[in-house]
Amino acid sequence: MITRRATLLALSVCLMGCSSLFGSRQNAPVEKDVSTFARKGYDAQPRRRVLVLPFLDTSATRSQKVGEEARKVLIRSLSKSDRFVFVHPSDFPKDVSGFIVNGEYDLPSLSKIGEAIGLAAVIEGKILDIKAKKLGDEVGLVRRFKAKMEAAVRVRMFAVRNGREILNEARSATVEGSTTRIAETQPGSSFLEEDPALISEAVTQAFKSMVNPIIKSVDKLGWEGRIALIQGTRIYLNAGRLSGLQVGDILKVSEQGEEIFDPETGDSLGLAPGRMKGTLELVSYFGADGAVAVIHSGSGFKENDLVELY
Repeated sequence: MITRRATLLALSVCLMGCSSLFGSRQNAPVEKDVSTFARKGYDAQPRRRVLVLPFLDTSATRSQKVGEEARKVLIRSLSKSDRFVFVHPSDFPKDVSGFIVNGEYDLPSLSKIGEAIGLAAVIEGKILDIKAKKLGDEVGLVRRFKAKMEAAVRVRMFAVRNGREILNEARSATVEGSTTRIAETQPGSSFLEEDPALISEAVTQAFKSMVNPIIKSVDKLGWEGRIALIQGTRIYLNAGRLSGLQVGDILKVSEQGEEIFDPETGDSLGLAPGRMKGTLELVSYFGADGAVAVIHSGSGFKENDLVELY
């Protein structure tokens, strides 16, 4: 009997420990939950690091919560593609609000700064307009109005490496719903444009329609990282497992190319490919999203050299 009780006690302790372990895994942050393989197959591209700026609004009186919720929904929708690593605005080297000029972000300036932290693109979202139309209502003190809400939004995106606009598109979405008013006597529809639930739903749907255009635009950008530090035979990269680099990957290294300008207009045509120096082999990870590599071939590597999948 004593042996049986001891066995049951040991089994109970084991199960309690397993339950605690599983519970802690479920509570782990989703954005850091990376599988055993850093990306879906060796032929897949690493994830692009992007900055989704706090959304702008043409209306100074509308609640900021509308834009904040729409931004969260857009990021969640983009996350499902497994193509992105999102940098929070608070982790940007400078306060992004200081780059708002005449109601727009200075995306070229933000892009230049973002290059230092390995950004591939900077994304701006803006609420352009909200229109509401009353479809019908009930009679009485407490009245339930049926309404149609239309939201117009815009997304701009700049590629960091060449500082060029790669997306500038406006979309709209219409939703129908209802709202309740007590002793409401207004015959028009203007009061509906202050309904937080209808506004949030319309704006969110409009920004969700931008998911595919954003993904297609970013897919056209070649992935690249940089050498952050060289210590002896170990070379530290500014991208790692979270970005989708896998131990065993071979990366080619090239120096920064020169910027080419149009001789007639003076406009920048982008960066010319730099001289290839050799290759690195990724051997381990460090920090939140860094990797350690060793020389596979070549020489003359320097900090800030570009790295790409070979």
